[in-house]
Amino acid sequence: MNKYAGTQAYVKVFFVSLIFFLAQSCERRSCTNVVCQPYETCFQGNCYCADGYEGANCATLSYQKFIGNYNVTETCNSSTPNFFNYTSFITQGNYTNQIYLNSLFNMGVQAAAYIYNTTGGAQGTFIEIPYQQQGAFAFSGQGTFDVLNNRLTVTFNYTFNGGSYQCIHTFYKQ
Repeated sequence: MNKYAGTQAYVKVFFVSLIFFLAQSCERRSCTNVVCQPYETCFQGNCYCADGYEGANCATLSYQKFIGNYNVTETCNSSTPNFFNYTSFITQGNYTNQIYLNSLFNMGVQAAAYIYNTTGGAQGTFIEIPYQQQGAFAFSGQGTFDVLNNRLTVTFNYTFNGGSYQCIHTFYKQ
């Protein structure tokens, strides 16, 4: 048995921790002298639209493209859909990066969703629906808005009538 094996393990852990710490420090420093325009935020030395804003000058509110009436279909990975087809509508939320999904699950449920930008990628098209519970019904989800087709696709995880489901709801804008 190598008498230095324990010491070598500690040295490896130390160097991995040091590299991680230095990488994190570099990321924080990279925005120190960067001045972004209004509605922008700095990430790794570059300015990007803040969540809830998009466009060439980050002056367009992302929620606007979501507002409207939708026909919704549900498909489930390992079960028959519980809600099949229903209608829903999306309204403005209380914050620049928030929307409300109304009449969800054909049960009158209203859910708050938050719009996020993917850094350096499509702006204002990713939404997250944090865990919410309304009576015995609980759900959460994530989705993306397809601007070209005016379609929102959300993967929901929910519990309903004693079962747990993962289903995709596709919102077709009317």
